[in-house]
Amino acid sequence: MARNEPKKVRTKAPSKKLDRAPKPVAKPEAVSMGNTEAQTRKKAKATWEIGGDGVNPCYVASIPPEVLDMVIKLLITNAPPTQSKRGLKVDRTVHAAFTYPPVDKVAHRKLRSVCRTWAKAIDATHREVHFDGDRAPGPMFDWNEDMEEEEIRVSALIDGNANEVIAGEVRRTRLDLERIPAGVPVSLTLIKPRYDADPEPKSSTREGAGFMRPGVTDMVNSVHKRDISTLTIHDDCDTAWVQRLLDDEEEEPDRLWQDRDLAQAIAIMKNFHDVYEKMRAIHPPKPYQTRRQTALAKKEDEKVWKKLHTLRLMFTQDRQPPNPVFIKLSPHNFPALRRVELHIHKEEPLHLWVLPYSQLTHLTIGHDGPSNFILLAILKLARLSLESLTVRAASEYANYSKYKYERQDPCIDFPKLQVLRVCTKTNQEALEQFLDALTCRNLQTFDIRTDYSSHGAGSLTPAVKFIKRSGCTLRKLYIDTHDHLSLSDDAALEVLMKEHSDALEVFHFHGSLCDFDWLDDLTAPRLRELDFICFGINERVLHPSAFVNDLPKEPDAADFALRLLRWVKEWTTGGFGGLLDPQHSQSRHRQSQLAVRFCAAPDDFGYLLFYDHGSAGRLSAVSPPQAVEAMQDELVGAGMKIDVEWWINKWNVSAYNAARVSGKEKIEAKQ
Repeated sequence: MARNEPKKVRTKAPSKKLDRAPKPVAKPEAVSMGNTEAQTRKKAKATWEIGGDGVNPCYVASIPPEVLDMVIKLLITNAPPTQSKRGLKVDRTVHAAFTYPPVDKVAHRKLRSVCRTWAKAIDATHREVHFDGDRAPGPMFDWNEDMEEEEIRVSALIDGNANEVIAGEVRRTRLDLERIPAGVPVSLTLIKPRYDADPEPKSSTREGAGFMRPGVTDMVNSVHKRDISTLTIHDDCDTAWVQRLLDDEEEEPDRLWQDRDLAQAIAIMKNFHDVYEKMRAIHPPKPYQTRRQTALAKKEDEKVWKKLHTLRLMFTQDRQPPNPVFIKLSPHNFPALRRVELHIHKEEPLHLWVLPYSQLTHLTIGHDGPSNFILLAILKLARLSLESLTVRAASEYANYSKYKYERQDPCIDFPKLQVLRVCTKTNQEALEQFLDALTCRNLQTFDIRTDYSSHGAGSLTPAVKFIKRSGCTLRKLYIDTHDHLSLSDDAALEVLMKEHSDALEVFHFHGSLCDFDWLDDLTAPRLRELDFICFGINERVLHPSAFVNDLPKEPDAADFALRLLRWVKEWTTGGFGGLLDPQHSQSRHRQSQLAVRFCAAPDDFGYLLFYDHGSAGRLSAVSPPQAVEAMQDELVGAGMKIDVEWWINKWNVSAYNAARVSGKEKIEAKQ
């Protein structure tokens, strides 16, 4: 059943019996003083809408629609985290909707139950619909050697919410869709809409390699394609169902996608460009006159996703679709599409997704392909319109490729690109090749991160060359080098900070301890957000030995924290070497402008421990060293936003606390 359509209003024809005598008008009765109170109560009930209990009046129904809309959005929408915290790594290359529900369904139902006015307002303004497949189980297959074919288990047909297969999550999501009035844009998120009824390896050869959860197909069809504005799908099977949903006219490629040599890769991309040019050459049909042609035009119009402006797809399994086909999202069927986030598993073909690249403004590609050849060929098609580009895990497996791609074409110029995020893994050569192929003169935000399996050897050096070649001015800089930072990275970071400090507004650095000699000369007058995660706590000094005492003292996280906070103190005054002056207007402005966060973790495997990579619960939060804490209290007392966190291994907590309250520590804190 489709969503609520506007109903036609029936009107009565005027009566033809004109000779009927008019009805007598009743005389107003005299109202006694004793009935005044009863009439007042009756009038109040008529003025104020009855609440959810059906008895008492609901006074919140009189809230203005503008204020009500703000309240609904604040209470219903789950805001994703904006910064990293202990045990949480915010990955800006992956949208939060894949792992973080955008809608608080409990708050949604509570607000709808307040009164009819609120229910109508929520249905009209609430456009985020989220389906969680983990809460909608499907029937499983049962098979053994004695059976001739697979059978559905009887126990799987019983759902925990009802005595049938269709789970309550499917019903609730469909009800949310049907409550939204027809014509209102809908943001639909489908997390794991399919499942594997038989997790054995033999099931991977089945058509589609996965089954739709009961009721999900009807649920998706209950909303018209023309009303979907944002579509997010996370499928842990293959791409077959999404292919049929978006493109029902499959086209088989001339060649398969196993690009094991450069000649074959070039041939495949030649086929790709032919399909792309053919797709762009398709024009909307001319106005039709006959009934048959009008019916055909109406049928073709139903395939058009008129309002879809954002498409996010993620596939996490390595099951290939049964038949290799080109997936074509033509500009005619997707006229409003501007943002595409495509995360494909390493076994899935990146070059078979033919998108309307010339109209995209935001593009995210997550793919572990064998080389940058296909990726750069696609970016050439989108270079004139792109404003934001994210490339995740580019060419992780290029070291194992049977061919090497040497770029000979000129650099790809992106005149409108303002945001570039790059997440790399172990292949340093592929990173250098990718950044050397780009030029972005209007770039303002640059985000580079290396995966935890990487050694981070010189990852910032090609980035500095790229930024210098582009001639851009950075305002936001995000750097995550794992817990490894080479000498070349240290030098490259110094160059970045010196050349872009005047315009820099946001700076995040997550990595190990280095010299940071550029900090003493850094001015950064526009800085408003400073975030450091330093993997540099030396826990070996907590258990001193004769061997440790003979070694020279090396700077650790505490030394750098003091150095950073002293710089913040000097930066607040607008000059260096002065004291905080709360009466000075410029000082007060700078105090409210800058937000600082410093988080320290152990230097030995600190990155893995901090983000719980297989070692959950090994770190414990403690108070920072007294000297750091005293400096933090001074800055907070002056009105600044300073957040300091200290994390060490649990078995070192007692030794750390004992060293912290020692007399030597107290003397150092007073100095």
